[in-house]
Amino acid sequence: MSHLLASINKEASDNIQPIPPRQPLPGVGETVVYTMRPGHGRSGRTRFPALVMGEQGGRLLLTVIIDAGDMIDESLVEEAGPGAEFHCWERVAPTALPGIHGTVSSLHERIGDLEEENRQMRKIILGDYDIPKIALFEIFAKIEGRVKEVEAYLEPLKGLADRPEKTAKARKSKK
Repeated sequence: MSHLLASINKEASDNIQPIPPRQPLPGVGETVVYTMRPGHGRSGRTRFPALVMGEQGGRLLLTVIIDAGDMIDESLVEEAGPGAEFHCWERVAPTALPGIHGTVSSLHERIGDLEEENRQMRKIILGDYDIPKIALFEIFAKIEGRVKEVEAYLEPLKGLADRPEKTAKARKSKK
């Protein structure tokens, strides 16, 4: 029918989206929220936590926890939706830490990657040597100081290399 709608209202036709696939049913042991039929609740409540015991034909088998020691079994319970407002189940809203299991395993992988990267950096920086007792930058500062001393010592000799006649005279005068 959208092909007919496209000739009349192009914008409405473009907004038609396919029905998204249904999420998989919760597995055994997962928690859902069960909504009882009117008049079946307790103390004015009609919504209770329930444990999934199994699945049969796309519907859930639930053990509903009403109070401590007060549980009932409900079978063939459909997911809440249009036309299924009572004797239905809903997914529990995600907590503050969704997908924590995948996060923990990815963090373990990341830690392993960082440890390997650390080993490679140590090999690049230190090579076959042990870790020095002082910081590398202190060693670099001492080397830089020594280089400056050598440069200061060689400063008066810089001009002599450019004038070979003075170096020849200096050699003759030493003899």
